[in-house]
Amino acid sequence: MDPAAVPNFPPEYVNASNAGTIVGVVGVFYFIALTFVALRVYCRLFLVRTLGIDDGLIIITAALAFVSWLCLVLQIPYGLGRHGLVVPVPDRIKFERITFWKTVLSDGFALGLLRISMAISLLRLNRDLKWYKYSLYALMAFVVAYSIQAITWLFVYCTPFSGWWEFQWMNPFDPRCKSFTTFVNLVYWNISCNIFTDVCLGTLPIPIIWNLKMKLRVKLYVIGILNLGYFAVLMGILKAVFMLTTGGNPDAIFHYYVHFWENLQLNIGIIAACASFLKPLVGRLLKINTSAGYYPSGQYAYGRSGRTPLGTNPGSRTNNKRRTGMGQDDFELHTKSEVTVGERGVSVSPGTTRVQGTRSRTSDLHPDGGMYASEGNAHSDANSEEIILQKPEPSHGIMMRRDFTVEYGQK
Repeated sequence: MDPAAVPNFPPEYVNASNAGTIVGVVGVFYFIALTFVALRVYCRLFLVRTLGIDDGLIIITAALAFVSWLCLVLQIPYGLGRHGLVVPVPDRIKFERITFWKTVLSDGFALGLLRISMAISLLRLNRDLKWYKYSLYALMAFVVAYSIQAITWLFVYCTPFSGWWEFQWMNPFDPRCKSFTTFVNLVYWNISCNIFTDVCLGTLPIPIIWNLKMKLRVKLYVIGILNLGYFAVLMGILKAVFMLTTGGNPDAIFHYYVHFWENLQLNIGIIAACASFLKPLVGRLLKINTSAGYYPSGQYAYGRSGRTPLGTNPGSRTNNKRRTGMGQDDFELHTKSEVTVGERGVSVSPGTTRVQGTRSRTSDLHPDGGMYASEGNAHSDANSEEIILQKPEPSHGIMMRRDFTVEYGQK
């Protein structure tokens, strides 16, 4: 509506705008989320040296979140943050057209891809437990189903679907659109689906994590990170409340609460999905590392199985080489007591055992600086948090192979 046609509105009302606040707050949360995505990709690509499907999906989700924020910027000249009664109808139509496609991308695609990415990540906790694995598969199928339903609904609610920006915003009860009761019921249905999937993603892994052999501090860290998604649930509830209370209100674009909370929901969800992958960067700071490099120098470094010591005497020079993984191919293991080697049960009396190596035996070089021995393909959950937070599969990551020739000498 032309401001000249409503002379009774004071200048303060006509010129009032929340566009800066809306775009600014959403932009801050987006760039925080983008930082978390960049750090996750760095950890996965340069420290763990493996990227999975879930990493690819989170990158796509971050790109869609950027497009969603960019839509807010594009809406500024068409009335974002202004009182609806002072925005000309042609501008409002352009505004609502951007809103429609923004909803398709963020509510339809981005949130669905985000939840699927999180479910794939959670599969790494335990692929052998059938109820857990099939629950996550079922959850992913459910997310795909109701995401398709949500996108389809946007295109069939009004006939033609351009009615969303041509007339529905002016009259929610326009006969060219489905009944407003159907709209309300679909809103409640989508709220229920979102809350259900987010709660499942937050609670399913808790019993798995709690039963793993890891320090209590690490258990609480992992559980806390995974349950950051509940903040996204809260954002989704607030979005739905304002969708129901401001629907049809011509002044809804002044605060633009629905899409404000929608963007925060998406960005907080991205942060929650990436936080658990940052342990290689923040683990030492939070004292949740369990690699050889984290333990005090007076202790032996144990392998992933929790049984194979890699360290030597605490004060020996070779111990430091092994701890950093930068030792030469020839090094010494000093023992002070009887040692049993291999499956033959060969005993070596106290003395010096010299080990000469060529590259063949498998070890895992941990990003934190520690090195873990690999006993075949088997592993236990003694260092389960390393598997959960860093390595998707025991066989991936930075590998070193050594052939050992063991010579025995008696004093």
